[in-house]
Amino acid sequence: MYIDILILSQLMHSPKHGYEIKKNVAFLLGKSNTINNNYLYPTLKRFEEMGAITKQLELQENRPNRHIYSITETGKEFFYSLLNEFPPEFARNQDEIFNRLAFFELLEQETREQVISGRIRYIEENLAHIEGLVHSLEDNRFLPMSPIMHEYSKLQMKAELDFFTRLKERSEICKDPE
Repeated sequence: MYIDILILSQLMHSPKHGYEIKKNVAFLLGKSNTINNNYLYPTLKRFEEMGAITKQLELQENRPNRHIYSITETGKEFFYSLLNEFPPEFARNQDEIFNRLAFFELLEQETREQVISGRIRYIEENLAHIEGLVHSLEDNRFLPMSPIMHEYSKLQMKAELDFFTRLKERSEICKDPE
């Protein structure tokens, strides 16, 4: 779902042609993660069929014509609904987490809390699992790197836990008074 959010986010500022959307989304995802035409264009077609975007043909001289996509009011509403849809299993998916963090200011307060508390629970479960593994590996002669790997994983998770704990504290301070 996070790629759908990224695609729609590209149209929130201005209309774009497909290649420009693809290039911007690839930039956001990083070099290790790309979006291919077999996903992009069927997704744009699906968005068009549901009324979330419109498509116009742009005529070009000495080059192939291209389609320019624009988001509609329905598309904007759909973007915000996708952004704020956060089932508990998304807390385990780093891409979904990073995408929600990228648009954190646009999230509803309830979704912010779901993202933060869900990720904290996930990290705490993983830390407990790693601790259990470390204690159960009495003979690690055949897994010589496992103590180092466990330590590395624990350090990463503790840093992420610290980040989300601080984000939670900051988010609670910034809550709107009811």
